[in-house]
Order: sequence, then structure tokens, then C-alpha cells
Amino acid sequence: MRYLLGLVILFVLGCAQPPKSAATYANANVGEPDGDKAVLVLYRKTVPPLIYSVTAKVNGNDFATLPNDAFSWTFLTPGKNRIDISWPLLALTPGKTITLDVSPGKYYFVEFGGDIHMAGVGAVAYNTHDVSVISYEAGLADVRECCLYMPSKLPLGLNNKRAESQQSNE
Repeated sequence: MRYLLGLVILFVLGCAQPPKSAATYANANVGEPDGDKAVLVLYRKTVPPLIYSVTAKVNGNDFATLPNDAFSWTFLTPGKNRIDISWPLLALTPGKTITLDVSPGKYYFVEFGGDIHMAGVGAVAYNTHDVSVISYEAGLADVRECCLYMPSKLPLGLNNKRAESQQSNE
């Protein structure tokens, strides 16, 4: 039991977190969808294993690295868009993939979630993970409550110069 308690303390103290100076959703200059594009807001609440950040790709391109309680955003083109979430090799945790059928003019809030479970007499711990598309209202509430902004690695495109210039000023 002492060993398990020590592991829990290590995970809590060693959590991957965004910088304290990172912007909140209200200050992150999240772009607005229009007739040519949608906006993806990908976020992660506290998800085990806590000491690792996850890496997200959109259509095979590096998008963002998300520690716990973080979000990032990018524009999506209409049609099918693939989102891949992966862990570092040391996490020994499989990733997740979803395909979004995107319509222009919409926000897509996608939560990377998970939980830790205990099984068996020896209290073996294991993690489960999921990628869920959340309604606009629930996703917006989640991100405003939990998360700080981690910049996207993707170019914002030519359709929204205002958002592009705001993001480059951060």
C-alpha cells in the first residue's frame, strides 16, 4: 500500500502542466469559423499517466503538445479530418485516432480524456483513454474552466489574417 501511495504522490507532483503564464480561452484569440473553414479546439483535462504530455496530429501534421489541463486550436477544412493522439514511448500507453466529418462555419470541441483503474487483488493499475467530440456549449464550458492555451504548430492559413497576426504576437 505504501508503494502505491508513493506512486500516486509522484504522479501528482510530477504532472505535466502548461506554463502558469499561458493564456486562458478568453485571451487565446481563438479563430472564428466561416463559410470556408471550421475551428478545432482540442483539449485535455487531467489524464493519466499524468507526468507525460500527449502529441496531437491533424491529417498527419504535428498540431500541438498538450500537458494536463491544456488546449490548442486550429482551422480545419471541410470534409474528413483525422486527429491522432499519441503518448511518448516511455508512457507505454497506446494512442487514439478519430476521423471528424467537418462542416464549415462550426466549432469542433474535441476532448482527450482518460481514467486510471485498479484491478485484481494486487491492485494492478491501468489507464483507459478516449477521444470525444463534445457539444459547443459543454466544450466551451470545459475549456474555460480547466485549460490553458498551448500554441498550435500548424499554420493558420490565409483565410483569417486577424487570428494569424494575433497568434504570432503571443
